[in-house]
Amino acid sequence: MMKVFVTGATGFLGGRVVDGLLAEGHRVRALVRDPSRAPRGVEVTRGGLADVAAWEADLAGCDVVVHLAAVVSTWERGDGLSRVNVGGTRDLIEAAKRHGVRRFVHMSSESVLQEGRPLLDIDEGHPAADRPSSRYGAAKLLAERAVRAHAGGIETITLRPAFIWGPGSAHVAGFVARARAGRLPLVDKGRAVVEHVHVDNVAAATVAALTEGAPGGTYFITNGEPMPVRDLLGGILGAFDTALPTRSLPGRLAYAAAGAGERLWRTLPLPGRPPVTRFEVEFLALPRRYDITRARTELGYVPAVTFADGLKTLGTAR
Repeated sequence: MMKVFVTGATGFLGGRVVDGLLAEGHRVRALVRDPSRAPRGVEVTRGGLADVAAWEADLAGCDVVVHLAAVVSTWERGDGLSRVNVGGTRDLIEAAKRHGVRRFVHMSSESVLQEGRPLLDIDEGHPAADRPSSRYGAAKLLAERAVRAHAGGIETITLRPAFIWGPGSAHVAGFVARARAGRLPLVDKGRAVVEHVHVDNVAAATVAALTEGAPGGTYFITNGEPMPVRDLLGGILGAFDTALPTRSLPGRLAYAAAGAGERLWRTLPLPGRPPVTRFEVEFLALPRRYDITRARTELGYVPAVTFADGLKTLGTAR
């Protein structure tokens, strides 16, 4: 049994990770802003990544830090992405080292590779993007670099999941709402073959990373079931009795329109966010296939929840 400190424990993924840790008999201490939202069965540290110094003493006695907390946005004009995703990660791993934590498990994202071109049969040796397509991807890449830069004296594991879906996903809810409102066109008829991963599979990989994996290792986490966007969205929307869009835009037109919208929102500036961003167009239009052999071999990762099985419970509330 280990004592595990978890950030992002109240989130979509974090709740599943906490459940998995408790099921294996680990003690869990969760960093939360609102203690009333803390998962049952955990010890609570009240705070956030902006004030690590105020609570870092609670890291003492912990064996592993599982860092899931992040600002997730494809459109962010403030400094939240950098302050939390980069600065918070750096401060957290430095504090973990000071308090003798053995291993730091960092949740990254496939977005660190995305820069407007297909990613085909990519493994962990493929370089990250020079200029990621989104500020989120750029921030997650800087966070990865911060983890590597401060890795002396602590073991690190970095996980790069593909698009995560499952019951309770805000991204899934957004797709459903936009489809019902007629604001979710396909791009290039949804032909692009992309990766995805069920949230329970990511949680299982995270729990495995407490003890498995090579120190300093990076691992892609997917369902191992790449499929055309039209099939992925069709299955997800169908779980909510929502039809797949029939309208489709050419990729170049969609990308140009998204870029124009982003420039308009930044120049005026307009409130809220553009109807669609270039990063979102890339999600719909660009093929992405990742090799998960390393995760299978070194983490013992098995994507147990298949696409078909996951759809059976997708429309249910967690």
